[in-house]
Amino acid sequence: MTTTHTMCVAAGMSLACVSAQAQPSPQPAAVLDRYIAAVHAGDMAAVRALIAPEVERSDFPGCTPAMDNPSCLAHYVDATVVRPQARLSVLSTEVDGDRVSALLEVRSELYRRAGVERIVGRDVLRVTDGQIRSFRFVPDYSDAPTAVFFGTLGIGPRASQAPAK
Repeated sequence: MTTTHTMCVAAGMSLACVSAQAQPSPQPAAVLDRYIAAVHAGDMAAVRALIAPEVERSDFPGCTPAMDNPSCLAHYVDATVVRPQARLSVLSTEVDGDRVSALLEVRSELYRRAGVERIVGRDVLRVTDGQIRSFRFVPDYSDAPTAVFFGTLGIGPRASQAPAK
């Protein structure tokens, strides 16, 4: 190799290293977008790739004590939106540092079977290094269909009321 060629290769490698280091981690809103795209595609491998190994524990009742935190969150996502083929429509998004909160309208056969067309609530995520560190869905119980659906599950202000038909 000539000295010029060696210098060019070294300079190119240095530039590649700087470029790799300069790439910022995806912003929380971009991670939310990736999550929604993976849900819509039914791609649980992509959902799992977004979940940090040290994600906070989900309070989903379907989780077993034997499940680690990432498996519990993946199970929650699979059971509540992926398998029911839910369609998530983002109504608004707020980002504050590493947190993203998205107001969503969610439609699926799961809700229709309970007597409502859709539910409304917020996905609240904490994201660092392009991965979800915490995730929770907060239902909007002031929305009647949402309150009715969760009531059929024994959750929220309408837990003791029968679903509207």
